[in-house]
Amino acid sequence: MKERLFFFAQDEKAAKAMIGSLETLGLEESDLHVIANDRAATEPLPEADLTHRSDVVDAAKRGAATGGALGLLGGVLVVTVPPAGLTLGGGALLAGTALGSALGTWFSTLVGVSVPNQDVEQYRQRIDAGEVMIIVDATEDQRQLLTTLMQQRYPDTLLLQGNLDAA
Repeated sequence: MKERLFFFAQDEKAAKAMIGSLETLGLEESDLHVIANDRAATEPLPEADLTHRSDVVDAAKRGAATGGALGLLGGVLVVTVPPAGLTLGGGALLAGTALGSALGTWFSTLVGVSVPNQDVEQYRQRIDAGEVMIIVDATEDQRQLLTTLMQQRYPDTLLLQGNLDAA
């Protein structure tokens, strides 16, 4: 299982150096992501994708759970009060839950794409001020080595730990 770690570099040059250090630990480019303000030149650095910038993953989970529960409730209503004398049984429960979960996931994902990731947004002031957020998806074994390396080489770097919903 992977954990998400957040580091902050003072500028693009420091971020490039930090990414280089992280790659020496065996981290792949798919595990490294950078978020910076619009003025930063981060082109050679691995850009954060939609799952890092938005709330799409959490929204999909909430939508699936809520939609599934509502679909199950709808299925129970159809079974207990059958329309037009139909007897549906357990199939109505299963179909209602599946349909509700699918629709809930779809609708919530549409909304989640437009909602910023809260782990990123709580540090928006730092990003807007010119700092570069480096997001690292690391295994538990890599985490200790990664933390030690970053504290030794970059002692002024802020280390934060978050959830990893995308992997």
